[in-house]
Amino acid sequence: MQNDDATPLKKVIEELLRIYNLKSGLTQVKIYQIWARVVGRHIAKSTRDIRLKNGILFIQLDSPALRNELSFAKTKIIRNLNRQLGEEIIQDIVFV
Repeated sequence: MQNDDATPLKKVIEELLRIYNLKSGLTQVKIYQIWARVVGRHIAKSTRDIRLKNGILFIQLDSPALRNELSFAKTKIIRNLNRQLGEEIIQDIVFV
């Protein structure tokens, strides 16, 4: 017997995440998990902190030269991160 009024579990979970304001935290965890895949191990090892706020991803790196190098690839990194996330979450990246 199937209930036609049943709500899919995915929708229920998404609504709970929205109500309790947990989605941004889960998104940040996802970004942390995919960062090394997108930029490579070497850069991931030089990454000290990753924060997402209002669509802006703040990446703290331990190398000024690396910050400069990555700033030239910013558009590509944003595109690859959003592709891995499955939605357009990141609008900009600031390397600090």
